[in-house]
Amino acid sequence: MATLKTKIGVFNGKKGDIVEQYLGIKYASLSDQLAVPEIFSSYGAEIDATKFGSRCIAGDACAFEQSVLLQEAIDTPEAPLMSGTECLNLNIYRPGTSFDKPLPVMVFIHGGGYIIGSSHWPQYEPSRLVKLSVELGTPVIAVNFKCALLWIKAHVEAFGGDPENVTVFGESAGAVSVLSQLSSEESLFKRGISMSGTPVMLKPLELPRAEANYAVIMKALGLEDISLEGRIQKLKTVSPEELIAKTPMSAPTIPYLDGDVVPFKTTFRSLKRVSEKDAPIVPGRQWCEELMIGDCQHDGTIFFYMGLQPRLAGIASAFCASLSKNLANPSSAHSIFTAYNISPETSDEEATKKVFEFATDIAYVYPALAFACSWPGKVYYYNFNEPNHWEGSFKGHSTHGLDAALVFQNYNEKLEPEAKKVAIEFAKDFIDFANGTTPWKQFDKQEGFTKAFGPSDQGVSKIVGQNGYGQGRRDALGKLSSEGKVDLDELSLAWDAFIREGFVFGNK
Repeated sequence: MATLKTKIGVFNGKKGDIVEQYLGIKYASLSDQLAVPEIFSSYGAEIDATKFGSRCIAGDACAFEQSVLLQEAIDTPEAPLMSGTECLNLNIYRPGTSFDKPLPVMVFIHGGGYIIGSSHWPQYEPSRLVKLSVELGTPVIAVNFKCALLWIKAHVEAFGGDPENVTVFGESAGAVSVLSQLSSEESLFKRGISMSGTPVMLKPLELPRAEANYAVIMKALGLEDISLEGRIQKLKTVSPEELIAKTPMSAPTIPYLDGDVVPFKTTFRSLKRVSEKDAPIVPGRQWCEELMIGDCQHDGTIFFYMGLQPRLAGIASAFCASLSKNLANPSSAHSIFTAYNISPETSDEEATKKVFEFATDIAYVYPALAFACSWPGKVYYYNFNEPNHWEGSFKGHSTHGLDAALVFQNYNEKLEPEAKKVAIEFAKDFIDFANGTTPWKQFDKQEGFTKAFGPSDQGVSKIVGQNGYGQGRRDALGKLSSEGKVDLDELSLAWDAFIREGFVFGNK
């Protein structure tokens, strides 16, 4: 057992190989399931921090992510129970060795589209990342959680962390969350890392859409005909299991534009207008000093599991018809079809490949590049190109989420030696970034400069210029946009509409 005496209590955690774990630490209180969280700091004399706390209300899709998305499973502990009120817990991983100054803090926000995911999932367990940092001589403290940055700022020093040297990193929806925190007036972290996710990709809902989703959920819960007070009481007390079972996937529970927490929608245009007087003010662009941002070479394959799988037969015709309908200028649609060499007559196999390429570009690559080009401070761009080596639908592809799985080192025993080198170097660069060390050459708006990780059979990594954005990235959309042939925001909305059509026709 590891015991840590602090000003807020004595924490009894787990002592592992080089790393100490303090698990299930309550960081905020909820009086009911609809309440606003209140920062928690009143602990008893001793706190049992040897096991995970209750998890938030979300689908238990750990096995699905491992076996289907990552295509390889690792040992998984039994999931903690869900709770609507006792779920705001975090886990702290710190070196068990002595250190003479506060350490950089790395805080991870998991992905999952705001509907699945949990800090207890073993693929994101950061003990090995912390252990690697110790072995490299650049130790860090790691934290994973749901939403606890204010608690970390107030109390991480008690665990040996430097509250003024926090790096927040997230993948997919977690990456969106990192960038969304930049709207905060209060400084929350010094550095941010966005792994395959931006608010341009996963847009907040407009109020009418949020209201429509609310109506769908109320009907699913059998609450459409009762009073507002009755609905509130039910939502305060409904069991997590019932809420998960009855909430339809066609009514996404993602952030919406409330004018407060999410004050504005981030678009390609708004990122390009950051220096204009009437552009949205983003406080975090001043208090966050450095940004690392990147993408996986085949991020777009994730849409296979988000509505495209049942639609692959005839996908060329459906894709062309949808874009033609949802782009105001017919020539814009034609330009896309020409650039990606797709027509209604394209075979299903070839069209699927082209649609995934387009999805990667419009949802991941170009939003990330827009953020990189607009960032006022130091920014570093990466391409993750290491292919998935395990058997499954996307073997040989650098799939969405693979970078996050490899950075935590928990798949190292299942990797070939060269691929393991890629995973270690990827993690090392994250650790260096958190320690304030330049990981590679800064991104430049004109010249690019990107670090590519993998593929391992072509060397571990290399720095590339802007041409093609490195290692198989396409510059088709950049050319079409610069020539005025397409509007990237309109194109992004058209892609969203195409994906939604899969849910409209009952594909969930």
